[in-house]
Amino acid sequence: MKKLYATVAASALLAIPAAAQAEGTYIGFSGGIALPSDSDNSGETTATIPATADFGEIPAGTSVDWTTEFDNGFEASGQVGYALENGLRLEAQVFYNEYDVDTHFGLAAGGTVIDSVDVAILTRGSADPANPTVGAVIADGQGDVSNTGIFANIYYDIGGEDATIKPYVGGGLGYQWTDVNFQPSGVDVADDSDGSFGYQLMAGASYEVSDGFDIFAQYTYRDTFDDPRIELNLLPANLEVESQQSIITAGVRFTFGD
Repeated sequence: MKKLYATVAASALLAIPAAAQAEGTYIGFSGGIALPSDSDNSGETTATIPATADFGEIPAGTSVDWTTEFDNGFEASGQVGYALENGLRLEAQVFYNEYDVDTHFGLAAGGTVIDSVDVAILTRGSADPANPTVGAVIADGQGDVSNTGIFANIYYDIGGEDATIKPYVGGGLGYQWTDVNFQPSGVDVADDSDGSFGYQLMAGASYEVSDGFDIFAQYTYRDTFDDPRIELNLLPANLEVESQQSIITAGVRFTFGD
């Protein structure tokens, strides 16, 4: 599906006939709302967890899975690029976004959901009727995820040089660093980061306020080719955390014509 998105975007860019556009170097700044998708986290234990008086051994290689829902967050971005006369724009972009955890649920070990089990199964303490369940602990959902990235983008501005409003489409490839901090109910589950290559697809429109000064609004869908792999602190295990994001931003662009 990811390859299909990239192919469709590239085909759309090539199919649009060229129109005369203003040429020159530009810089831009934008900010807006990050709308992260839920993450179906998946991983496995990396060492055997010894048995206790109340719970059995958890062998190395046991699958560990749960779902995380996120709150909406924010994104800030800067761009430097060059606009060509044929309507194409080539751009380098840096961005940072951050969003909080809303809740975790559906924790499964070895394919069995253990939300209703005493949390001591994870902490390796003693089971007690006064202890909360696994589900109650992880539902609290403290923590956050942040992403920092560097991308190379290509856009096509639709409309001629004299158009005041110019719709555009684009796509980009780059590298993203993802930092994951999961601390449900104050329990240090994970605090780690990983990097991976990613892609993004964009669509928006710009409005020429004056010569060389535009404002724009844009929608971006961004994802990584491989999910970031995070080492857990609560258990000897790793976890792949998904980082699909929908981004809605507004910004300004200053063009210096040649």
